[in-house]
Parts: sequence; C-alpha cells; structure tokens
Amino acid sequence: MDMASIRYERLEATDKFDPADDDSNNNIVNTATDEASSPSRRRPIWTRRQATLALLGNLVLLLTSICLLSVAARRRPSPSHLECAQKVSPYSPMWEAVEFWEGNFANEFNSSTKYRGPPTLERERAWNDLWHYHLIRVDAAGVAALNQTHAGRHAQVKGSDPAHPEFGATIEVFHQLHCLNVLRQYSWPLDRFDPSWGEDLYPSMLQDAATGRTHVDHCIEALRLSLMCAGDITPVLFLHDKASPLGVRADFNIHHKCRAFDPLVDYVQRNGVELET
Repeated sequence: MDMASIRYERLEATDKFDPADDDSNNNIVNTATDEASSPSRRRPIWTRRQATLALLGNLVLLLTSICLLSVAARRRPSPSHLECAQKVSPYSPMWEAVEFWEGNFANEFNSSTKYRGPPTLERERAWNDLWHYHLIRVDAAGVAALNQTHAGRHAQVKGSDPAHPEFGATIEVFHQLHCLNVLRQYSWPLDRFDPSWGEDLYPSMLQDAATGRTHVDHCIEALRLSLMCAGDITPVLFLHDKASPLGVRADFNIHHKCRAFDPLVDYVQRNGVELET
C-alpha cells in the first residue's frame, strides 16, 4: 500500500467533557484523601529510640527520688528520751520536770545508807522527805486523759474556778515511797519509835492492829502492781564468790537508766496545792 494514499480525518466529539463524570479522577482524589486520614498510615509521634530514652529518664528520676527520701529519713533526728517516755506513759502535768540519768546503783548487799537500819529521828526524817509533799493540780482535760471522768467525785484544789475546775493529786512515786516506808516501819516494833518525834514521823496508824494490817496489805498490793507494771528487765549478773554457799552471789550494783528524782520534788515544791475541804 502506498503510504501517500492514506488520509486522516478529524473526529468530532459527540459530548462536552465533564470532570465530574471522570471516575478515574475521583478515584485518585479519594485514594489520596484516605491515605492522609488513615491513622495506620500516619507518621508516629515517638520513635522507638525516643520512647526508650523517655523510659530511662523516668527510671533515673524515680531512683533519684528514692535516694533523696532515704537520706532525708536518716538525717531526721531521733526522738528524745523524754518523747519516747511520753509515748509509753499515761498523762501527767509534770513532764516538764522529767530528766534522766544513767549509771550503776550503789547497792551492795550489806551497804550502809541513811535509809537503812533501826528507827531514829534522823532516819524517819530522811524517809519522810522522800514522799511527804503537797499535791499537784490536774485540770478537767487531764482527768479525762487519765480515764477518770467521774463527775463530782474528785476533790478540787483551793481556789479552783467552778467554770474551769482543777483537781488535787499526789504523784504515784510519792505514794509508792509512802507505802515502802509503811512496810519498813511495820517491820520494827512500835516501841522503837518515839511519839515525841511528831505525828508526821511516828507511825500512829500501826497502833491499832487491824488498821495497821489493812494499811500494810494495801501497800503490799500497791507495790506489787507497780513493780509488775514497770516490769524492769535489766539483767542482774552474778559474781564468783567462794564465801557464798552457792559459790556465786548476785551483783546488785545494777546498771539503770532512771528519771531523776530531785527535779520531781522541786516541781511539786514550786507548784504544790492543797485540797478544798
């Protein structure tokens, strides 16, 4: 065929082009939109490396915080002897007077002190000076703290305000020493005491056998309760002693940590009150 004889004719379009009718164009646009909006195809905000670094940083902060708290706890001052004693003791208005000392008792089995031996005027005075003092005042809140809220039963001190009552009380250590003194006096014949020493020193309560026996029994029970309540667990060691029938003897020079007695007496002497009778 002769290529020169081939003729080309222009074809006329039968309809005008409408982009809205172009399905292929719509498919391309929709596909692009779907890809942009699909979460699974978005670029992640954190890379794996960034997440690992963040986790390590949080762990470092946590460990640092724990170390700082541990150091702070160790540097916190320990509670004082007084604070510890208050936590394990009942209420008292006298805590400001409490002091402590630590050392060994001077208490050989046959030692001599002003408190040991038969009744004399000087010895009775020494014992009386251990316990015979005025009372202290306790307010209504203190009575409640002692679990003794019996309205109207407790005696008030002289000058107590009825709107804010204050009540009189001795302290337990004085009561215990009084009882110990009664037992000491009871262990001696009554004729070893001289009535001329005065009513504070002469054990007149022992003149009546029944009254004396009742008082002694009360004191034995009071001291039993107090000793068992305190429950002193300080070890009492034993010493080799060939002269002893058992070959050993107890060492009564025992190490103790004690409340100082004189400051307690000083407090009562400064703040002592009397009952309203």
